[in-house]
Amino acid sequence: MIAELHREYGDVVRLGTGDLTVHLLGHPEHADHVLRRRHGNYDRQTRSADAIRLVTGESLLTNDGEEWRRHRLLMQPAFNQVEPFAEGIERATEEMVDRWLARGGIVDVAAEMSHLTCTIVAKAFFGTDLQSDVIALERLLPPILAGAYARSTAIFPLHRFVRDKPFDDARTKLGRIVEEIVSRKPEGTLLARMADSLDDEELRNETVALLLAGHETTANALAWTFYLLATHRADADPVCAFLEAIRLYPPIWIVERRAIEEDEIGGYAIPEDSIVYVSPYILHRHEEFWPDAEAFRPERFAEDARPPGYLPFGAGPHHCIGAGFAMMEARTIIPAVLRRCRLELSAIARVEPQAWITLRPRHGVPLVVRRR
Repeated sequence: MIAELHREYGDVVRLGTGDLTVHLLGHPEHADHVLRRRHGNYDRQTRSADAIRLVTGESLLTNDGEEWRRHRLLMQPAFNQVEPFAEGIERATEEMVDRWLARGGIVDVAAEMSHLTCTIVAKAFFGTDLQSDVIALERLLPPILAGAYARSTAIFPLHRFVRDKPFDDARTKLGRIVEEIVSRKPEGTLLARMADSLDDEELRNETVALLLAGHETTANALAWTFYLLATHRADADPVCAFLEAIRLYPPIWIVERRAIEEDEIGGYAIPEDSIVYVSPYILHRHEEFWPDAEAFRPERFAEDARPPGYLPFGAGPHHCIGAGFAMMEARTIIPAVLRRCRLELSAIARVEPQAWITLRPRHGVPLVVRRR
């Protein structure tokens, strides 16, 4: 629907009036204005952030200002040196491929990537093996994401009027898992570092945020990559394929901000307290910058230079803290799978995007796995 609005009305589309005026921004200059050049005028006091707060509380995903900076500076060092994690990631990937080849047949690669990346994040940053909790977390994600997205798109604050039992139950179960994780705090981990500087509530909130955002987005990105490799170009460079996959299917497909003060974007007035949406999904299809935008062409990324508006990890101060970690996972996981496996789309597959808080494959990604 957003793509259709941009096709009909151009790069700036205003919807609504009064208390709920929103602007859909579709040009790289607009995104740069909101997320980088004038980021101080655009905060996270939005419906989407409110919905995420119901799950993560105040965290890197929802905070602004000094509290956000304090937490970001505390956590950033853990993401600056990610190569030491590569060996553990490769080992976990090899174990996964062993299971695939031993079992044979059709594998839901979306579910497998969720399991793998959750295991990796838990070990890398929390120093723990979630074991059966990984399966529990995978079951909790759909009601959490669906409930959060319903709230982020509702005109009225639904949680004040409507009981969403699956969402509430999933949050409660997630809370129990997180309590167990934070009770351990192994020395030398990011979790231990956070425990030394954050109070109990802050620690729980950031743990939830890392656990969910740290694996859900990367899992989706990898699932889309393997789907595209299986259906288009199995011989493509793995890193280029990953970068092209998150162009076509950016895990965070839309970003919402509130204008603190009146502004102007692309010649249009942006009223105080109105909402702006920046959609990487739209930006990554702007024909001025991406010829044949709907095609899967990994060779676009054979050169270091990239067109403006390529924002799979966001931009500005709030760009994804885990971008380097996600890229390292991709560089490790994709080649490890392709060395041993040939992937083909299952005849029963119906792979299509589901735009919730993240851009997930609606029915998973069922692929036939064959030994190479």
